[in-house]
Amino acid sequence: MDIRTLGGSAVQISAIGLGGYELGGDPSEDGLGLADAVAVAQAALAEGINWIDTSEAYHDNDNESLIGDVLGGGADDLLVSTKLAPLPDGTGFRREQVHAGCRASLARLGRDVIDIFFLHWPDETGVPLEETWGALAELVDEGLVRAIGLSNYEQEAVERCHAERSVDVVQIGLSLVDHLDNLGPTARCGELGIGVVIYEPLASGILTGKSLEEIQRTWGDEYAEWSFFNRLLAPGKVDQTFAVADGMRPLASQVGASVAQLAIAWVLHQQGVTAAIVGSRDPDHVRQSARAAYVRLRADVLQALGALIPFGPTVGTDVGPGSST
Repeated sequence: MDIRTLGGSAVQISAIGLGGYELGGDPSEDGLGLADAVAVAQAALAEGINWIDTSEAYHDNDNESLIGDVLGGGADDLLVSTKLAPLPDGTGFRREQVHAGCRASLARLGRDVIDIFFLHWPDETGVPLEETWGALAELVDEGLVRAIGLSNYEQEAVERCHAERSVDVVQIGLSLVDHLDNLGPTARCGELGIGVVIYEPLASGILTGKSLEEIQRTWGDEYAEWSFFNRLLAPGKVDQTFAVADGMRPLASQVGASVAQLAIAWVLHQQGVTAAIVGSRDPDHVRQSARAAYVRLRADVLQALGALIPFGPTVGTDVGPGSST
């Protein structure tokens, strides 16, 4: 699998990363048992995936603790990407809180160094971004963090931080049916030498070839409460979403891939994208997703995929048949 350098850092990550969120948190609640979680991580490593993504905000810190157990239980070769959240959901973005949050994550993960440390989403409590970003830079200087980045930030904020201290990487959403307004910022980050890692390349499981009923079962009875529902599956949008998914089937067959692999491959072919995050509790699903890194898309297939976008729920987005690169 391709190994790519993140921005100006020395961190090198595989084109596919393993999403830690899906492994859950406390096994007594919604997490996998440790042996099962280790099996998922080892399947990822066997396919060439070399990093796992988590956050202090996932499952109330329990996800980082689970990942720490997984790393110590047979997957210690994985690099770790984690995120610090603002108050009230996380430790907070004041300088001293950033330092404390980093050390707390290190303790839960059982690591001396965090490979990639993100600000998870923008602060709304009044903490200046410059204070938070400066604190993140201090962690690099202290040797506690190797690469720093921003998750879910507007491009203006990314470039403001980049002017002060290089942004190594941003994390944002993107798929053929969702977050398409991120195509422009992703390309711009590429021009600036900033790495981009993508979450939700499968649109919360919609671009896996599953039916609506299967997706509902996957997410449970409260699936309509998730944010992606209103964007992609609400009345008036669900048919548009599945028009894109159905249109992908013959193209997937044409390139010898599954619909899910085609969706991930499309993301990896977009200008500026460094890597995509995939998550599953099933080792075989992880293996299949990892193999999307080897799917090569000809220009005509990329053009055909771009032509599907206007049929989706993002009609009106400034994206069209020529948008894929």
